[in-house]
Amino acid sequence: MLDISYRVRNLIIAGVLAACAVALMFMYASHAKKSSTATSAGDIQVFVASRDIPIGTTGAKVTSGTWFVTRKLPANSVASGAITNPTQLTNEVAIQPTYAGEQIVARRFGTAQQEGLLSDLKGVSRVMELPGDAHQLLAGTLKQGNRVDVVGNVALPEGGQLHSTVVALRDLLVVKAPSSSSGSATTDNLSVELQLTGEQAQRLYWLQKNGDWTLLLRPSTHAADQRSAPASATAIVGASSGR
Repeated sequence: MLDISYRVRNLIIAGVLAACAVALMFMYASHAKKSSTATSAGDIQVFVASRDIPIGTTGAKVTSGTWFVTRKLPANSVASGAITNPTQLTNEVAIQPTYAGEQIVARRFGTAQQEGLLSDLKGVSRVMELPGDAHQLLAGTLKQGNRVDVVGNVALPEGGQLHSTVVALRDLLVVKAPSSSSGSATTDNLSVELQLTGEQAQRLYWLQKNGDWTLLLRPSTHAADQRSAPASATAIVGASSGR
């Protein structure tokens, strides 16, 4: 009799546990369904690049052509700063590239001033930052887009006492001009960004480290180059004496 009672009790316990398991399963399924519905309802429409968007592409061009497709993504899949309305790019220009398949984000677009002249950087072109004082960098005069030459004074041979002055580099593009001088001709922490080739960068860096130099502003139109022999004490004295 006791054995039968023990079995009945075990069956009852097993039945109760099974009923609890079924109830928990239904509760989980119901919660998952509600969660899925909420996620679907919370999807956000974003714009995804359908082709590469290079630096310099205007926002108006991107939003008026076949540069993007719209997709709805869960909120947790949306990139930070993702564009959700094409009007956000109306007066913008690409300052960083966006590649096909990537979400279009605001931080890769900016004003035309932010883009500057870097969209022209191609092939062997490079950009170099050159520090100097206000006199050397023509601070307050030099503007973005100007062209400059670099005149340098070097010892020949290196380490010697004889010096020569030459126009070492010509027709370099100013990508970013130095800030205007604030009263002192020796203002520190000034620099200019120049577009040049790798070979020109080597020469300019050598001159920066080993000689004296200054920038020369070229005419904005019809600039011409005058080739001349290096200036030295001998050459200057000879020219002044008529030789």
